[in-house]
Amino acid sequence: MAQESVPAMEVSGLTVKFPIRGGVLGKVQNYFTAVENVSFVLEPGKILSIVGESGCGKSTLVKSLVGLVPMDSGEFKLFGEPVVKGRIAGKNSGGERRVSDLVQMIFQDPFSSLNPRQTIAEILTAPLLARGVKVADAEARARELLERVSLPVEALQKFPHEFSGGQRQRLCIARSLMVKPKILLCDEVTSALDVSVQAQILHLLDDLRNEFGLSIVFISHDMQVVRALSDDVLVMYFGHIVERGAADVVLTNPQHEYTQKLLASVPTIKRNGKKD
Repeated sequence: MAQESVPAMEVSGLTVKFPIRGGVLGKVQNYFTAVENVSFVLEPGKILSIVGESGCGKSTLVKSLVGLVPMDSGEFKLFGEPVVKGRIAGKNSGGERRVSDLVQMIFQDPFSSLNPRQTIAEILTAPLLARGVKVADAEARARELLERVSLPVEALQKFPHEFSGGQRQRLCIARSLMVKPKILLCDEVTSALDVSVQAQILHLLDDLRNEFGLSIVFISHDMQVVRALSDDVLVMYFGHIVERGAADVVLTNPQHEYTQKLLASVPTIKRNGKKD
């Protein structure tokens, strides 16, 4: 299904609205449009970054793709096949494959995205057990991925609170890879981590992208990270895409006024009144 000539993901006219309720009975009085008429293409094996200030709709956009936020309108395809009600409805999938079989999401906060009452073994094996995979096979896959994200096998018997922030994000990455997805949606995955740990996680994601042939949508407001990691960039402003293109073009020669202001806001070090 995942042919090189077919985009990994195509999104067309995606709009997300939230109801505004009021009055004694809490009836819907209006709607707030968080994402409006957004379209983009994610190429196989590439990293597409979506940037913009907090509240511009980046996270809402990617959450709508995995069903965590309902779409008001719009369409999207995975490897050329349409997605209908959370199912891949193309002829190659037989209508049986779920979006979560191909697309997995890694969240911003590794502290809240792991169940504190479950062991790491329970957390990692759950996606495969829910798909009918044998316990032994699921545990073997978990051990394999723990090693791949540079964590010891002994971690399986521990609980999330026994790990640092960077280690928890590694666990989240391992969990996202359990079902062998083709696309990762990364929502500010380094913003809650120390700077030194951020670099480690970014290198890990890039290595995994190359090793497993992953396509990645990377949500961030950190322009330095985006510059280092991305192939292509979308710039969002108040729920709209205002600029798009190759990362080296958009980030060195921005055309839209908002993109220019966004890049101008990146902190730089000055010495003797000069920028380094």
